[in-house]
Amino acid sequence: MDNPRNNPQRVQAPALTCRNLCFHYGEDKTPILRDLTFAVEEKEVVILTGRSGCGKSTLAYCLAGLYPEYAGILTGEIRAGGTDIATLPHNERARRVSIMFQNPDSQFCMGRVDHEILFALENIAYEGDMRERMRRLLSLIDLEDCETARLHTLSGGTKQKVALATALATGAKILILDEPFANIDPDASAELARKLRALNEDGLTLFVVDHRLDYWKPFLTRTIELSATGGIADAKARIWNFEGCSPVPPPSPPEIAVSIRDLSVSYDKKTVLSSLSMDIEQGTLTALIGKNGSGKSTLLMAIAGLLRFKGKIDSVGSVGLVFQNPRYQFLALNVREDICISLKRVRSDVPKEAIEREADRLLDEFGLLPYAEASPYALSQGQQRRLAILSMLAGDRPILLLDEPTYAQDEQATHFIMELLQRRIAAGLTAVVATHDLKLAEAFANRIISMEER
Repeated sequence: MDNPRNNPQRVQAPALTCRNLCFHYGEDKTPILRDLTFAVEEKEVVILTGRSGCGKSTLAYCLAGLYPEYAGILTGEIRAGGTDIATLPHNERARRVSIMFQNPDSQFCMGRVDHEILFALENIAYEGDMRERMRRLLSLIDLEDCETARLHTLSGGTKQKVALATALATGAKILILDEPFANIDPDASAELARKLRALNEDGLTLFVVDHRLDYWKPFLTRTIELSATGGIADAKARIWNFEGCSPVPPPSPPEIAVSIRDLSVSYDKKTVLSSLSMDIEQGTLTALIGKNGSGKSTLLMAIAGLLRFKGKIDSVGSVGLVFQNPRYQFLALNVREDICISLKRVRSDVPKEAIEREADRLLDEFGLLPYAEASPYALSQGQQRRLAILSMLAGDRPILLLDEPTYAQDEQATHFIMELLQRRIAAGLTAVVATHDLKLAEAFANRIISMEER
């Protein structure tokens, strides 16, 4: 049978068509996307890459019809199967194009897993047995045991799987995925990739925002790279590596920065950590790895003193935590002011003008100075994560805990963050990083701790 994408006689419209697309958030704002024109054929797997903050998520929202309905100004045209998506009612649009957000918390409307998926089915007026459909979706992504779980108790990776099940609930033939593997452990990512490949072979078209091609390489059709100015660049995506990287040598003799004895933590009568004892040496980077739900984020929050636990935790000096979702920790509605707040804590006797100059120097170092007057909530996910890390570093805390610090970062930004941490570690910082990136852990960590699921 002829492949329609190779048949010059094909009359069927592409799955997605984008013509002369321009988008900006306001009349006086710089365009985020400029003159984008491309098509995605049925059953293609197209990966959208590009530097952090270049507009990849914005494009995803436009293709799904969320923009300009909920924000911004769009010119040009987006068609799904030949139909202008701007002309479609909400439920019909959702039946054609579905999306999974980069941050699943931004997507959820309900408090429980089953309620979230059922809500999506109700919104498209699903005519079959909704609860049966919901359970088939949970089975597809191996979440049968989470049917009645409350979303706020789940790990970031498990939330991401629920968001995917919700996106699939509409039965759309086009699925837009924004960083679908970002918070999922390697085994689960490989299994999810296999399932997405099977769905693709059954007819699902995939348009994916991702910085890494590792899991897509066996079945992707092509890549599109978005330039820093919002246009299409020559695709340069490749498999990442950390060649030449190595951990910072620990000080000798070692001193203990964090001592943990008999630590136990439970949520809703479920034990997450049990009788955990360990020491974290000063001036080192410790990587926590393990499957979703194994307790990595819970351990970080316990060390930071943000939840109740049994046992004892002693730390030498104050502790800073960069959350998995950085939006939870911003303290101001202005990027510069958010950094100034952290600086003022440790430099209370320094004049305001000097604090602002130092804030601008740090923002420039992190590539965020052009956004100094912007709201932190208007930044891309990758930019928000860099801002959250900078805010904690500006506070000069001797112990820094980071939950998935390189999530949503491109390769250059990932190397930048890790090399910056290494410089601070060489100067005495103690860092603990929760990550699913085993290659990163092996390249930079002095010690790797594998957390076991309870």
